[in-house]
Order: sequence, then C-alpha cells, then structure tokens
Amino acid sequence: MSDIKFNSDKPEVDNMVFTDQSTSPEEKIDKSELLEFNLGKESDKAIDELKELDKKLNDELTADHADKEKKDFSIDKPSVKSIDKDEIEKKTEHKAEKTNAEQHKAMPDLNLKGIKVERVDNPEVTIKPQEKKAQKPDLAMEKSASKTKKPDLDMGEFIKKKEDEDDATQALPKGAVATVKKPAAKKPAPEKPDEKDSGKTMIMKDTSTIAKSQKAEKKAGKKPAESVSPQTKRKANKSQPGINYSIFGGFFLAFGIVIIAFIVAVGGISLGKEYLGIDKAENDITFNIPKGSTSSDIADLLEENHIIENKLLFRLALKLNAPDTIYPGDITLQPSMGYSNIIQQLGVMREKYETKTLSFPEGVTLLDVAKKLEKEGVCKASDFLFEFNKEQGYDFEKLITDNEEAFYHMEGYFFPDTYDFYVDDEGYNITKTVREHFSKKFNSKMLAKMKKRGLTLNELMTLASMVQWESGSVEDMPKVASVFLNRLDDPDTFPTMQSDATERYITKVIKVDEDTTQAELEHYTEVYDTYNYRGLPAGPICNPGLDAINAVLNPAKTNYYYFCNNLKTGQSFFAETLEEHEQNLKKAGLS
Repeated sequence: MSDIKFNSDKPEVDNMVFTDQSTSPEEKIDKSELLEFNLGKESDKAIDELKELDKKLNDELTADHADKEKKDFSIDKPSVKSIDKDEIEKKTEHKAEKTNAEQHKAMPDLNLKGIKVERVDNPEVTIKPQEKKAQKPDLAMEKSASKTKKPDLDMGEFIKKKEDEDDATQALPKGAVATVKKPAAKKPAPEKPDEKDSGKTMIMKDTSTIAKSQKAEKKAGKKPAESVSPQTKRKANKSQPGINYSIFGGFFLAFGIVIIAFIVAVGGISLGKEYLGIDKAENDITFNIPKGSTSSDIADLLEENHIIENKLLFRLALKLNAPDTIYPGDITLQPSMGYSNIIQQLGVMREKYETKTLSFPEGVTLLDVAKKLEKEGVCKASDFLFEFNKEQGYDFEKLITDNEEAFYHMEGYFFPDTYDFYVDDEGYNITKTVREHFSKKFNSKMLAKMKKRGLTLNELMTLASMVQWESGSVEDMPKVASVFLNRLDDPDTFPTMQSDATERYITKVIKVDEDTTQAELEHYTEVYDTYNYRGLPAGPICNPGLDAINAVLNPAKTNYYYFCNNLKTGQSFFAETLEEHEQNLKKAGLS
C-alpha cells in the first residue's frame, strides 16, 4: 500500500502507515508514490473515507493474488517492487490497467472539500497542514481540541483514539496493523492549485523531481516556480497592452453626435424662421380660396403662391390654432406675415375682389402686355415690366443663360393666352400667374427635343418669335423655321438671318421705350439688326405661341434659304437660291 501525505489547514498530525503483517520484511512492497490530500474542516469524515478506501484496496489485492503474493499499486502510475520480481513483472502488464481503473473509480470519493492528491517517494504517510493564516484561526480544530480536553495531545494519538472508538478492525484489511510515526521535519512546498479547479481536481505529482528542482533553485537563490493554469495564461494574454480601439469608437461617436446636433440645430432654426416669416418677401399676394377647401387644399394654395414653403408645418400649426371658420374667396397675404398671422387672416370674412379677364395673342410683346394691363386697371405698366424681368425662382428660368444682351430679359416667356387678373393687383402677382402657366405649357418632351437639336432655351424662343412674326399661316411655320435653321447650319454662306421681323422689334419696342438712352438705343439696334448682326438676335422679339415653338422643334426638311410673304394675302414663297427668291419677291408684290 502506497503511503499517503495530507496537507490541511488543521494542526500537524502524525503520519500513519499501514503495513500488511502477513508478509515478511523482505516481501514488503516498495512504496513509490505518495498521495497528498488537503483536508477540509471535517477531518473525521476524511479519516473515515481513507479507511474505507484502504479496505477496498486490500480486499482487491487479496482477491487478485490468491497465492499470497503481494503487489504494490499506486493511484495514477503504479510502480511495483515485489518479492519475486520475475513473477510479478509477468502479471503486472495485464493487471495494471484493471487496477488503475478501479483506483481511479474510487478516487473521486477522496476528493473531499479541496483534497489535493500528490505522489511522493516518501515511504511514510504524513498528515501535514498548510501554513495557517494568522487572522483566521481554525475554529473547527479548536473545537475538536476543547472536546478532547487534551490540548497537548498530538494528532497521531487523537487519530488512534478515533480508530478505537469506530472499531478500526472493521476498516483495516486482515492482518494489517496501523502504526503511528512522528511527522517528518521536512515540509515540501505546497503546490498552488488552479483557481477554478481548487478543491475539485486531483493532481498526481512525482515529488522526487520537484524536490530536486526546488533544491537547485534554492541554491541558485531563485524562488520556486509556481504552476500557471491555462485560464491564467489566457487572462494574462488578454491583459497585454495594445491599441485601445474604444478611443476611436468614442471619437467617432462624439463626432456623430456633434454632427446630428448641428443638423438638428440648423433644421430647428430653419423651421423657426419659416414659421415666423423671417427673411421672406413682403409683397402682397392675392389668390382665391374656393368654397369647400380643406386644410390640405389651403396649404397647397399657399405653397403654390409662394406664401409658405413647408406644408406639413403649416397644417400642424393650423390644427393647433385653427379659427372657428375659414372663409372662402379672395385673400391677400404676404410671405413675411408668419404662420400665426396667416391663419388669423383665413378666419376673417372678406369681400370678393373684382377681376378682369384679358386675352393676349401670339406674338405680343411685353411692352404691349404692360400697356394693356395698366389700361384695364390690373396693375401699373412699369410695375409689371420690373417684376416680370426679374427671376422668380422657377425651374425653367435656370435654363435661360445667353440673354445678357436682350432688351427685355424675359421677352418671349409671357405665354400668350387668356388670364383672369384681379383689379388693382400688383405686378408680382401677374408675373407669378404667367410664370406658372408657362411652366405647364413648356413640358419635358419639348425640353428633350430642344436638347436633341442642340439648342438653348433662349435660342429656341428667339427662333420661335421670329417664326411667329414671319409666317403668313400656321401651316407655313415649319418651312419658315427650316429656312432659319438651314442658315444657322451654314454660317459661312449665310452669316446673317436677314429677318424683317427684327427690324420691326427695333422700331416698335426699342425706340419707343422712354427710358432708353441714345447709347442703349445704338447698342440694342446693333444686336437686333439681323441684316448686319451675325447669327440670331440678342433675344426673342415677341412672345410666341405653341405652334411657333413646335415648328422650331419639328421643322420641315427643306433646302430653302429664302422666303417672302404677300402682305395682302399672307401667302408665303420659298426659294433655295437668290435668283428664285428675287422672282418670288415679284410674285409677292414686294419689288
């Protein structure tokens, strides 16, 4: 039977050796392994478990060796030194596996409350405590000592007494006698258990190798190496210094918060300015609210008339502060009024404004339009001309890029049609109404064709205005358009358009304007004189209708470079050469 060594928090206890008296001293088994147990507080229970194991092991030896040959065994690595070496060596090979399995099966019963098993080469069983903590005395041991009332009694005598009381003869194998020896003076350094497996894992060690290494380290002045568990190594690796990615994450998080806060702040300021009407136009805008209009309809009308820019915000404000009644009819508002004042005005009863229905034919000039508006009492001519030649924020206005030399910058963009205007209105309202109408008439298909032909919007409207004034009929418009386009395609042969319509614009518009200076008159006469000015004039010469616009976008395929009209009948004559043209002039009564 191998010797067993105990380390416990208990006071030192004498070693206990079990020998089998049925064998002679020469047949004694060579003890090569030592099991070291770390006893818990309940030493009595541990001793009982030890005796039970001892009994099981001795019974196993008796059954396996009927011929009374005794074999040595160990818990983990059995090392046998028998009386008859030859015979035991033959049987050890096929018995070792079975013996080892039985020993390991019984071993968990010994793993009580942190028992630590360790192999040593000491032939004696030593029960040895670990170093006690000064601040935590072993109360269980003090209690046990007080019960025995023998404070000077050593642990060996105490264990023997307990064996007599529990009938130790039942626990020991037949012929085995327990003897008590004093503990060895040498105290091997306790192995530090793994933190997670402390008190649960059996550790089998050969202390002979450890003792030698510890002695060598002591001589060299080094501390004995402590075992490090894999879990501890993993923790150590995790604690290695490295890049702290949380810093970068925190930076980006803070940066994102700042950006979001900035966006929210800017959005809040924008909504606040919109609600209060800050930095918005102060001109009067008149429009009609139809009977039965809903809050959504009113919001649409306000947005279409450029009074508000955020329909959702207005509907929310109207819901929170709605008047008792919203009256239909004509209403005049200002964008700078703010939402609260606009909502207040919606609840005020008002009389219906007088309106004027005016029709404007194709080819009308802005000067003629202004004079008519003033004559009909709609607005002043100067007010209309000033507002109409300003940009109002419509999308098509961005396409007008080459009209810097035009006499009226927005000539050609008053779409000729029939309109209803309020009497005593402002030029801004007239302009807004006409701009919206032009935006609807000039659609995306027309824009696509214009780009396909390589024309700008100003070129398209200039050509259409010339076609509008030069054509004797709508049917002739595509042919007239082809003449101008053919000349543009051959600028070396035909550098000028030679259109009489441009001479008419100079005479009826530019020279008539009272505000035109002599220097301006000379300049604009030059840029609109298509007999001397290369290419197209500086801008449109009238406001063409859809027929003239579509004629330029869809011209007739001809080789005509000349045309003329009979002023009495309106008949048009077209020619490819100058000789043919001269003959046509005679036919038209123009020569």
